[in-house]
Amino acid sequence: MDNKARATRAKFEAYIGRYLNFWSYLNAYQTAFNGLVDDVDQNRISIDTVAYPMLFMARHSLELGFKANIRYFEKYSERKDFTNSDSHNLKDLFNGFKLHINATVKALKVKHDIDVEEGDMKEFDNYCAEVEKLTVQFDILDRGSYIFRYPVDKKNNVVFEYSDTINLLDIKEVFDKSMILLRYTADVFAKYTDYVDYIESMYEEEMRSAYGYEGYF
Repeated sequence: MDNKARATRAKFEAYIGRYLNFWSYLNAYQTAFNGLVDDVDQNRISIDTVAYPMLFMARHSLELGFKANIRYFEKYSERKDFTNSDSHNLKDLFNGFKLHINATVKALKVKHDIDVEEGDMKEFDNYCAEVEKLTVQFDILDRGSYIFRYPVDKKNNVVFEYSDTINLLDIKEVFDKSMILLRYTADVFAKYTDYVDYIESMYEEEMRSAYGYEGYF
């Protein structure tokens, strides 16, 4: 094998065992979606060739984003709803995501006397409105998360009419706003939750010192 062939193979060597978390998967699907958008825009590939995987990746990114945030915020919300859900229903998962955020806001106030700033909640609500648009659209198009993967449903009926069309730029516009919410909500809340983590860490340190046993926790 010559150097060029080795270099080519090296580009395709994927460390698929190193990034096994919901955030990495979300980043991967978002990156793949945007990569195909660029390929279509630069006329390297036809939109009809990649429309189904693009739609699937956008839809699955929403599902990953909801589940990633639910898993992250359960520590602060103290709710178990959807924390290990195998559901593909985006509307349910979106409601679960909002439930965990609202429960976190309440817990921060009740347990730690921390008020989430009104501006942060207003911005959250504004982005939620955009996410809801995409969630509703995908719920209409593909409620069971199979229409973008197979050309027929379970009864062998075609999933789209011959004349059906969709503009992926419309999807991308709302998708980009949705990803801002789903990827950065945890960062926005960090100024509140970091304090909670600090308090809990201090408590654990005090308990370890009191019991004199490092492995107590």
